[in-house]
Amino acid sequence: MRVKLNFSGLKNKAIPRDHFYQLSGLVYSMIEQANPDYSKWLHDKGFVDGNKSFKFFCFSRIIPEPGGYTRGGEDGELIVFTKNEGTLYISSPVREFMQNLVDFLLINREIRVLNHSLLIERAFATSQEFSDGEELFKCISPIVLSTRSEEYSTPTYLRAYQEPDLFDEYLTRNAKEKIKIFHGIESDIELTVDREYLKKTGRKSNLRLKIKEDTEVFGSMVPVKIRGRKEEIGFLYHCGLGQKNSLGMGMVELAGKRF
Repeated sequence: MRVKLNFSGLKNKAIPRDHFYQLSGLVYSMIEQANPDYSKWLHDKGFVDGNKSFKFFCFSRIIPEPGGYTRGGEDGELIVFTKNEGTLYISSPVREFMQNLVDFLLINREIRVLNHSLLIERAFATSQEFSDGEELFKCISPIVLSTRSEEYSTPTYLRAYQEPDLFDEYLTRNAKEKIKIFHGIESDIELTVDREYLKKTGRKSNLRLKIKEDTEVFGSMVPVKIRGRKEEIGFLYHCGLGQKNSLGMGMVELAGKRF
């Protein structure tokens, strides 16, 4: 399920360009107000596989009205809104998560992002049908994939434009792991990035994002083709592709569809 929130109160307000961490806090806050125990379990534990924890939700950045923002700050690190309304998408395949989100929205008209109070104007669920076979998606937010080794204390982030085959391998592996944990089945799903797009864009497809003051990640904005059963495609559509979905990474939409 995917929920679309339209809200007002943005004009003349400024937020970080990379505001995914702040939005993650907003999502957890909304769930907490509806169900504190579930929110604590999701934040502290979630769906565990060994030393990995999956939250199975994702969200978009704040999407302003067309032409509704300018850049501010010394290095353009701020977004200053020039129009009043914006949109936020929140998505999850987990029924309890979405029910708690809906419960919050039924009794609240206001949300807070940083110190800004925003008024919820409209909130509604969007539906999307898929077919068995192949679907092409575009990124709403970057897809993040990383590896770790004993040689380095920090992760090594994969760039789709540098090693598309390796990126495909890790992206598919991540998808299969999510499906196995959530549905308890082995999947033969396959994910591949658009080679022609990468040839045209090159390193411009790679984005550096500041999650927190001391945390940066690298992600790829690239179309992805998913080949598999419709239920599995829909599941990935709702929980996001790649890693760090609960920080807003890896949200996708069907290619050609406006969001």
